[in-house]
Amino acid sequence: MRNLNIVVVVAVALILTGCASGPASVVTDAGSAEPSVAVSATPVSAPSSRSGLTCDDVLPSGLVGTVLNTTTVTTDLMVRPQSATPLAYAVSQLGGVSCLASGEVAGQSYVSVQVLPEATAQWMTYTAKNAEVASGADSSYGEASFVDCHNWGEHFTCSANILVGETWIEVSVQGMSLDPSASKEALAEHAAPLITDIVNTVADAPVFGPLWVAPTSTGMLPTDCEVYATADEFRTAFSTTEEILIGGDSDGDGWGIDDAAYTLAGGDRCTWVPENTGQTWPLYITALPGGEWAFDRSASLMTVDNTAQTVADSVAGVDRAIFGCQVYSGFCTMDTVIAGNWVQFSAEQDLIGTADDVQALLIGIAERAVARFAD
Repeated sequence: MRNLNIVVVVAVALILTGCASGPASVVTDAGSAEPSVAVSATPVSAPSSRSGLTCDDVLPSGLVGTVLNTTTVTTDLMVRPQSATPLAYAVSQLGGVSCLASGEVAGQSYVSVQVLPEATAQWMTYTAKNAEVASGADSSYGEASFVDCHNWGEHFTCSANILVGETWIEVSVQGMSLDPSASKEALAEHAAPLITDIVNTVADAPVFGPLWVAPTSTGMLPTDCEVYATADEFRTAFSTTEEILIGGDSDGDGWGIDDAAYTLAGGDRCTWVPENTGQTWPLYITALPGGEWAFDRSASLMTVDNTAQTVADSVAGVDRAIFGCQVYSGFCTMDTVIAGNWVQFSAEQDLIGTADDVQALLIGIAERAVARFAD
């Protein structure tokens, strides 16, 4: 691709820090022009489970149905609109497993599981940020674990983060059918048979296969956030005179399996923050190196029901793009493939104008950035 240095992108290279986004359902008024193809017409190299485990392996329908007291459908975790981010696909890029078993009422009862191989170092970061992690004989599961259950009155939840050998497992359960007065301990006991089965399945899995490597044609992404937008360019776009803080930000002290995988996969994260607004990020960009395969999978899910739409206009330096505006947050997002990488551009709509205005702004940022990538 023009203006890009072509390199071999290895999934464990280029560790950066920062914050991530989570788009939900979107609407768009992207225009009536005939759209271009959102997904590659030829198969793109994609990672697979390094352990050989499938969603049916880690989420057996019988145990899941018992925990939720309902019939369930097991799918890839990425069917959820909030998973349409480079961050969410990092576990799969590293050869992990991301699965969802949904009950009859989507979003109200489900079990999700993520399995991240070779994550010992990242688990240490997690334990450093979470004093409640139990290890050794004190752990409920595996070598170390943290189980957190809540009775919210109308629904019950349990989450478990577990280290088994070198593998990090995250289990989330929502919508268990129990007595309204059930204690946290009762919730944990109810979920225990399923969690135990998941842990045993992962522990008994074959030795990990090799780590997936992106195609050699994959281009290098910039490490300097100002390649995407300088402070002056942000001030012009958002009509402000404030000082702008630019860099890779993070979710405070929080650290989970998605953050761990994103770090290992070399995920890029950039935010532009007016100095006096604290945690408000009017513009943020995230990227998954070598994530073209993930973009294609996400785009096929997001465009099938108009959650997002293919960008009809040609975008210089961008192979494919989809766009949509998040209903609950007021943000609009343009997802792009740039030299084999998934780069996601997001901006706050209220500060810019219509959805078309935001799309035009993000297209301009993308085109300007690609022209600078080789500099």
